[in-house]
Amino acid sequence: MLQQTLNTTPALVPGERTDALALAEAYGQATAFAMEQDHPAWQSAANDVNAKDARMKAICGGG
Repeated sequence: MLQQTLNTTPALVPGERTDALALAEAYGQATAFAMEQDHPAWQSAANDVNAKDARMKAICGGG
């Protein structure tokens, strides 16, 4: 769903679309690991989401 929205949103240049899709993928990975919050894979996934979220905030002027 996000990819469809991004493909129809001309305000994002291709590199920003890539960053937004990477953030969505990171959220998906984090969700998959969320059942075991003490597991190293969860911690890694959460860190990945935070890094990609910071990138999108910088692009969108929110960070």
